[in-house]
Amino acid sequence: MRTIVFLFFFLSLFANDTNTTLLQKESKNLSEILKKDEFFINYQSYINYKKLQNQIYFLEKLAKRNPKKYKNKLERLKTELELLSKNKNIFKTLIKIKDIPKPPTINNPFQIFNALNYEENINSVINENFKIYENFKKTLKTLQKLHQINKKLNIKDSETTQAIEDFIMINNIYKTKLKTLKAEAKIFKQKVNKNINKEIYKLISLIISIAISILIFTLIKFAVKKYAKEESFYIINKILNFINVTVVLLIISFFYINNATYLITIVGFASAGIAIAMKDWFMNIFGWFVIMTSGNFKVGDRIKIDLQNGQIRIVGDVIDITVTRIVIYEDVTLTTYLHNRRAGRIVFIPNNVIFTNPVFNYTHHGMSTIWDGVDITITFESNHKKAVYLAKEIVSKYSKGYTDITKRRLQKLKSEYNIKNANVEPRIFTFIEDNGIRISCWYLNNYAPLNLRSNISAEIVEAFNKEDDITIAYPTYTMNGELKMKNRELKTENM
Repeated sequence: MRTIVFLFFFLSLFANDTNTTLLQKESKNLSEILKKDEFFINYQSYINYKKLQNQIYFLEKLAKRNPKKYKNKLERLKTELELLSKNKNIFKTLIKIKDIPKPPTINNPFQIFNALNYEENINSVINENFKIYENFKKTLKTLQKLHQINKKLNIKDSETTQAIEDFIMINNIYKTKLKTLKAEAKIFKQKVNKNINKEIYKLISLIISIAISILIFTLIKFAVKKYAKEESFYIINKILNFINVTVVLLIISFFYINNATYLITIVGFASAGIAIAMKDWFMNIFGWFVIMTSGNFKVGDRIKIDLQNGQIRIVGDVIDITVTRIVIYEDVTLTTYLHNRRAGRIVFIPNNVIFTNPVFNYTHHGMSTIWDGVDITITFESNHKKAVYLAKEIVSKYSKGYTDITKRRLQKLKSEYNIKNANVEPRIFTFIEDNGIRISCWYLNNYAPLNLRSNISAEIVEAFNKEDDITIAYPTYTMNGELKMKNRELKTENM
């Protein structure tokens, strides 16, 4: 019996020793874990800061009695305290909460895309904060477990007890802050969603407004096309497009710039800078406006423009007038015959040339005729009266149709312009020249005069050649016979 009791007592002692060993081992493992734990390390830094603070306070009292003895030690401790100053506040040391991003500003449709990512960003920050908080709770549980093991081992660890009390206090504050952060995030989400919906509604309203504007101008175009002439419709269509674009830009401005003063200021500074940098471009736009409103010429007119003081002459039909340039199709004309010797080119001329260069319109207000002339010289011995008569008959025959057209057109122009000399009949002039009498025939022709000019010239030459008393003159030289004889004598002597 005694043997059994002794064996039982021995096994109990062995079991207690084994249990104690396991508890000690677990305590050591937990202590090692805490040494590597970020929250516990920060907490230890806070404790060290407080300890240093107390030591300095105690030494400062002693230094009052003997300053020299404690001077160096005080300086060293104060330096250490300065290094640990970031951990002087336990709340900032242990509560690691990242602030949620502020709600983005949504003032235009492009910012909607950034706002849509905001909810994802804010959820990411909240989740990260809760993960950090879970690590904090793990540290607290580790401390509590260590405290329980030490209690079983009859180890009095006041530092662990104090740490648990501090961590529990911080835990309550931590949870409150996270709840506050979550509530704030919810408010931010609602605000952003509200702004997104508001911006989408504004965008839809803008699209509807622009669509209505385009629809109105489209209906106006259909109405104008139905009742206006084709030539007039082209210009009206250009003007309507310009007005429509301007209205659309104004609608966009009113939707996205709330402060009118701010808009005026921006437009003022922007206009000043752009006007200087893009002077020619703005002059082209202004030139386009003048062309469209003045009626000096339009698409379909035959015009002539002299550039570089008349060194370049462009004659042709206007096939397009854009905001920045006039487009001309160059035709075969007298100008191309005398000067350019080229035709059929598409010429692009900036609109601002109308301010510095003369523009000749051959077809203004429906006019389709111009005065053209043919000159021919006859000898002094010729019957110039008969020559004038023949030339006038030929010119009148070929230009009669253009003369009648011009009479009708001029009657319309008199209502708009003060035209005094409305004589449209052919005119024949005679002038004394060095080598004979020049007959200058002037007649009305269409704005492409080469064909008629060629026919009239050929028939005048043919008519004059048939007459015995009319001789076409050409440059002649009269040699003095006496001078010729003297030249021959000089030549003979020299030989």
